[in-house]
Amino acid sequence: MKKYYPLTAAQKMHHNWIRKYKTQQVSGVSVAASLQSPLDFGLLKKCIQLEFERYGCMRIRFTKPDENGEVKQYIAEKQTGDIPLTDLSGMSMSEADRLMQQWAYETFDGDDIPLCDVTMVRLPEGYNGFFIHMDHRLIDSCGIVVMINDLMQLYTHFRFGSGYPEDLADFEEVLQKDLKRAGNEKRFAKDKNFWDAQLDALGEPLYSDIQGPSVLEEARKRHGDRRLRAADIELEDLFVEVKDYYLEPEPTKNLLIFCMNHQLSMTNLLLLGIRTYLSKVNGGQEDITVQNFISRRSTHAEWTSGGSRTIMFPCRTVIPAEMDFISAAYEIQNVQNRIYMHSNYDPALIEDEMRRRYHTPEHTTYESCYLTYQPMPVKMENPHLVNIPQHSKWFANGAATKKMYLTVSHTENGGMNFSYHYQTAHLEEHDMELLYYYMMRILFKGIAEPDMSIGEIMKQV
Repeated sequence: MKKYYPLTAAQKMHHNWIRKYKTQQVSGVSVAASLQSPLDFGLLKKCIQLEFERYGCMRIRFTKPDENGEVKQYIAEKQTGDIPLTDLSGMSMSEADRLMQQWAYETFDGDDIPLCDVTMVRLPEGYNGFFIHMDHRLIDSCGIVVMINDLMQLYTHFRFGSGYPEDLADFEEVLQKDLKRAGNEKRFAKDKNFWDAQLDALGEPLYSDIQGPSVLEEARKRHGDRRLRAADIELEDLFVEVKDYYLEPEPTKNLLIFCMNHQLSMTNLLLLGIRTYLSKVNGGQEDITVQNFISRRSTHAEWTSGGSRTIMFPCRTVIPAEMDFISAAYEIQNVQNRIYMHSNYDPALIEDEMRRRYHTPEHTTYESCYLTYQPMPVKMENPHLVNIPQHSKWFANGAATKKMYLTVSHTENGGMNFSYHYQTAHLEEHDMELLYYYMMRILFKGIAEPDMSIGEIMKQV
């Protein structure tokens, strides 16, 4: 008998984007993973089908909205449908990537339907593997990495006789715990008090754009309000392009060593790079907000249960020009540590409270930049596969309500990939080039001279 559950806060975040902006594409995740080796596709198909049984989040369905617009989720007993094999080996890798990007643009549209597609692929240059396309309400990037590793452990068990992988955590059991925690009234009150206190202390946020102050000025003219502190969200043209920049292993190592020596997380260092660039191009603006995605996976069960556990919160800091680089980094870290303690809160309630307090026009925002840091590369951690060249690629979902969304991930050789997803209605590739260029200048100047003031760094870069 099916059990129906409400959506978690993370699922609601993605679901509300779909409902608000009338497109499924704002909430999808797609990746291709392959090995430069022949694969037994019959066996791989068997392993993928078995993974659907092991990883319950792959079988989540959503009901039709009830009379109050509420949607429930349930887990189908089994996944129906074939696992097709598509041969792209006659193409170049860039041509194959473009085709798979088109697959990533496809939407899951309907109620009580499967929301996970897996296609086996033969790729150019002797690579073979699979392409996964899932609704973001089902899974986040960390969950995808766990799934890929589990799937390939199944493959090597049947192919080479290696040990059978340990059972993954039961998605439904973890979901029940999440919902119980979210329903704790005392915890909810503490979380609400924290976010309300943030607004009490700092007042209304101030928009900062990667293109400078002209964007906010245009919004002020459009709404006839010279004191407006929020700018408009693009609603008509949500299409995004992607520009990737690769940071070599040696400079990546320098960033990691700096973080380790100063007990600083890479996320917070990256947030400092983004906010310093925003301050630089907005006339030294001190009050900056960047939306940061947090993956709430602190226990083994949370790591291995799958599901969508990534949730977005505003990281707002007021950093004066005279503050030195390392102090600014710790200021961000202190803010983020406090946010993490209250990360069970629904971000939509923060937005609702700001609209209630500040009466901002509908479809406006205080942020132009969003960050996700993925510490786990898409790498098949398996002794039978470790010496085989691997190729993985994340694909854009084709549409976004976020003006610029940066995903930073580690590569297999120790470098980092900076993937900038940007709305083409207002931004061009050149804007991403400038952002990446100055972020790197800011970060490497800062780690070289951590006692230098933020204002001096902005001048020198």
